[in-house]
Amino acid sequence: MPPALREEYAALELRHGARAHGEPAGVVPQIHRPGGFEVDASIPSRQQCWDMLEPSVREKLTHKAGGVWEWWARLDHEGHPRAFVFGPRGLCQVGRVVRSGRPAFQGERLRLEPGSVRRQSFGTTGSGKTPSAASGSSGRAPAGGTPQPPPPAVRPLNLVPAAVGVLGNFPADVQEFLQRPFLSDDHGLVADWYYEESRELTHQKVFAVFCLSAERHVTVAAGTRTLPRGRPPHEARWDVECYGALVRRA
Repeated sequence: MPPALREEYAALELRHGARAHGEPAGVVPQIHRPGGFEVDASIPSRQQCWDMLEPSVREKLTHKAGGVWEWWARLDHEGHPRAFVFGPRGLCQVGRVVRSGRPAFQGERLRLEPGSVRRQSFGTTGSGKTPSAASGSSGRAPAGGTPQPPPPAVRPLNLVPAAVGVLGNFPADVQEFLQRPFLSDDHGLVADWYYEESRELTHQKVFAVFCLSAERHVTVAAGTRTLPRGRPPHEARWDVECYGALVRRA
């Protein structure tokens, strides 16, 4: 497993990183309905995928990120391990490529603007807000009342259905945190996610990570959904850590 976060300045950056991110007024992101967590026991876990990487590759990846806030690993479409580490210096990934006919590992990093990182914790039972509708109230005045302001416009991001389904599993406040920075910046938007399930005597747990990145922003949510045995999914407890930051321009 990657080493625990050791850099004290990382915590300082999180505490002092809140700043305006240029989000448009009068527009809200689409809140999606849950798509469920389809688990295939034959697929290696994030720990198993991480262990497939050479120790030197894992160490370099963690160093490039400046420590570990969140991490995940999975197999790519060719069955090779791909790992991600999000830390004080950026969002880093490493995967296998072929160079001159020989396999090798190649890393990439989205560097973060210093002081731009913001962090928020969410703990809730159920999904939170109601999924967004394409249209809301007309904004007309109720009988005998003053005119009400029109509801904010709902804007869905350009996400593939699989990403929408996973994103929809998270509480509404988490979905909003993840998507809001991209309402004005979804050029080149990329989504990545990972989840795994474990079953205990009294409950089921799902650990899930969801990440969005584009030209100027990156957001990450990582958390655990705990569902007592015999309870419906909407009664599950979520505990999630969310991060948002500006991407440093080259």
